[in-house]
This record gives sequence, C-alpha cells and structure tokens, in this order.
Amino acid sequence: MFFKKKEMIQFSGRSHTRLGILAAVIGIIAVIGFIATSLVSSSYNGQGGIAIGIAGLGLFAVSLFGFYISLKALKERDIYYRFPIIGISTNGFIMITLMILYILGIA
Repeated sequence: MFFKKKEMIQFSGRSHTRLGILAAVIGIIAVIGFIATSLVSSSYNGQGGIAIGIAGLGLFAVSLFGFYISLKALKERDIYYRFPIIGISTNGFIMITLMILYILGIA
C-alpha cells in the first residue's frame, strides 16, 4: 500500500505519417476552396461563368488526389490514424458534394 504500483508504460513505434498529414491539409484546402467558390458564385447570383466551373473541377481533382493519398497513408504500418481519417472524410465529403452539384447542374 505504501508503494506505488509501476504503471505499464509501453512506447509504440507509431508515428504520424507524412502522407496522412498531407492528405488532411489537401482536404482542408479543398473545403476552403469550395467555400470560396460558393461565395463567389452566390455573389454573381449563380451566373459566375466558366471560370467558377473550372475552379470547381480543379477542386474535384485536388480532392480526388487527397483521397488517393489518404488511402495510401492508411496502408502504412504502425501509424496513428488521425490524419488519414481526416483526409479521407474531408476529401470524400468534397468529392461527393461536387459530384452532386454537377449532376444537378446537368439536369
């Protein structure tokens, strides 16, 4: 009772993967870009022209790349999964949102 029990401290070899951090940053950039293009489009009352459409396609390509990097980061061994999951969720959300907008725009 007078002695403290030694806690079992085990250090793991896990670390944050660089690809996961890059994917999370790309996802945050894609979200900021989507918000910016949405604000610009709304200021033109939806008549922004081809430049906003090309910017949206560029954001789709960027988020697709970020999603791919996130998947590659998840396949690495002994990593923390925080940043790859953030990258998959943000890039996936932007890809789905842009896909829905383009499908609605075609119809």
